[in-house]
Amino acid sequence: MNGKKLFRAVAVLNIGLLVSLPILDNPMTRKRTKLSSPDASAAEGRGFRLDEATIADVHRAIRTKQITATQLVNLYLKRIKAYSGTCVQGAVDPAIGLQLGDITPIPNAGQINAFITLNLKEDKRIALGLPGRMKRTHTGSDDPKVPDALDRARELDAEFARTGKLVGPLHGIPFAIKDLFDTFDMRTTAGAAAAYANDRPPRDATVIAKLREAGAIILGKTNLDEYAPAGIGRSTFGGQTCNPYDTTRIPGGSSGGSAAAVAANLAMCALGTDTSGSVRNPASYNNIVGIVATQGLVSRDGIFPLTFTRDRAGPLCRTVQDAAVVLETLAGYDPKDAVTAAAAGPKVSYRRFANEKSLAGKRLGVLRDLMIEVTLADRDSIRVANEAIADMKKAGATIIDPLNIQDTIAELVPYLEPSLLAKNFPSVFPQAPPEPIDHIVTMFFDHALFPSGLRGANLRMLAAQRRGEEGRYTMNRYLRARGDPKFKSTADMFATPTFAGHMDVLKATFGLTAKSLDTATQTDHLLRIQTLRQILLKVMAGNNLDALVFVNTTIPPPVILPSRLPAAYDTRTEPRMLKAGTALSDPTLLPDEPVLKTDLDVFRGAGGSWGVNLSPESGFPSIVVPAGFTRMVYDRAPDPTDPNGSRLVGPTPAQLPVGMEFVGRPFAEAKLLDIASAYEKFTHHRRLPASFGPLPGEP
Repeated sequence: MNGKKLFRAVAVLNIGLLVSLPILDNPMTRKRTKLSSPDASAAEGRGFRLDEATIADVHRAIRTKQITATQLVNLYLKRIKAYSGTCVQGAVDPAIGLQLGDITPIPNAGQINAFITLNLKEDKRIALGLPGRMKRTHTGSDDPKVPDALDRARELDAEFARTGKLVGPLHGIPFAIKDLFDTFDMRTTAGAAAAYANDRPPRDATVIAKLREAGAIILGKTNLDEYAPAGIGRSTFGGQTCNPYDTTRIPGGSSGGSAAAVAANLAMCALGTDTSGSVRNPASYNNIVGIVATQGLVSRDGIFPLTFTRDRAGPLCRTVQDAAVVLETLAGYDPKDAVTAAAAGPKVSYRRFANEKSLAGKRLGVLRDLMIEVTLADRDSIRVANEAIADMKKAGATIIDPLNIQDTIAELVPYLEPSLLAKNFPSVFPQAPPEPIDHIVTMFFDHALFPSGLRGANLRMLAAQRRGEEGRYTMNRYLRARGDPKFKSTADMFATPTFAGHMDVLKATFGLTAKSLDTATQTDHLLRIQTLRQILLKVMAGNNLDALVFVNTTIPPPVILPSRLPAAYDTRTEPRMLKAGTALSDPTLLPDEPVLKTDLDVFRGAGGSWGVNLSPESGFPSIVVPAGFTRMVYDRAPDPTDPNGSRLVGPTPAQLPVGMEFVGRPFAEAKLLDIASAYEKFTHHRRLPASFGPLPGEP
């Protein structure tokens, strides 16, 4: 079969599987949990407190006339003014007034720079003393006829006063929105200092329209990794966002601004996007909840894209219950996004599955393949993960640990993805008869013939498949649909100044030299999606599992980088490729090589994680929940005498958030929320960062 025919065949298989996925789990046929509980009854008598308030708390306070939507928005605007200032130092380019060169973080800054645009009319922004860089538009004058956040709050208050009813499940809830989502009333440039004729898109993204219809109030747009292909939390227009638990460290990415805003209570919930962990990694680094649904459940219309096969939008909130309410609002078929055809059907009340307190009857499989200690930097997060798994058992779950996934890989890979062995492990095939096709028959019955272990075809390798040339295709489709007369294609992107080192990242991601989607890399990517899905389905069915579980990343939030230049980035983050001469901190990983004899690809992904690409590549739903904090961490520092060009510095005492990730079957979000809420309520690891507490006069 030639490349084009194989590409078409895989694409058809991909669409066919997505359309068939809803039959794998139907939450409508399972028992729902009642929302009433002793906790809910007790809450009726409490006064409203803003810190750690939930959607239910706000609605209870509105109904009991303790607060109005207008008062709530003003409280959050005060917090944004107090806490969303600059948290790094660095020279400002005089030509454009932005930090393009090296930066250094400010310890204990008391600021996180999460918001880059606020949904306020100019007279209100000026009256509140908020900086000009946060104004709604930088192209032309702001239209005073377009309602802002305070206008919308007053509308909701008037409607509640008239009817005594909330307009929807998100009535009055203040949201932060990653600057990838189209908002017709606010600047949307993906964090770029881009020269649009009109920096406001002509209409809202589908999910933004759904939020507004449900009563949500959009406070503003949050910072991100510019155009999203990174995980450090820096953009040219927005600058660097800092982690509220340690302002010298990154917030994760690319939805770092959204996550930091929610963690520091500058918004109640936020929207992020996830292609390689960009909802789940910031959730882990900021001690909050992040969920991405099955590919096809939530529309991607009106969102700056990276890849149509992996991009997903998802909520970031402080509790599982709140995330479930938001997901319920976002889910459903959208004719503007063909992949959501898989979501056509009855609407699911996800919030009713997010109130569990026990894991009794649940079977969870631990993916130890995604929690290995290669260097000492991995160690303390694995300790937190082990304690989390013990808590799950105490909460009633049956734990399968370790889950054997390697036999399933050995069984399925040779015929589902035959090119993997030929390209990466040619020595597994004999030089003489039998022919390769006959050899893999023998391999099916004798898995010892399949290359496994740290240097073999393992789950980390399968999940790390590189995306193909979709970036240029998807971005040019988005920009053509947006229709701006000045900013039309990736050529305009590549002509726009960026902070140091980021342009090379953009050129690699969005295909400066790409000419076709009919490439071997793109075909391998599409094949890997099917291979990984089948492996996960098989291992979950074979072990009767409700979910897979692992630590989101074994690497705590790194120290903020000076720039994105290779000399700065590669020497301050955990390497994916370990060079010969590296000593492994866990010698049992390679018993015959305590010191590497040759280079070793350990397949780290974004945030140093091995599991970060499992959910995006398979399209399976996933949720991250706070699991605790580190005690001691190691950081990377440049060292030209080390084989990897850097060395570990530490251990350093540091309490940094760690999150556990649960992955479920396709369209099994209800069960996933059930599991996540039970773990959350059993452990209560969420806590407000100490430097971002209540302001004077705050309820």
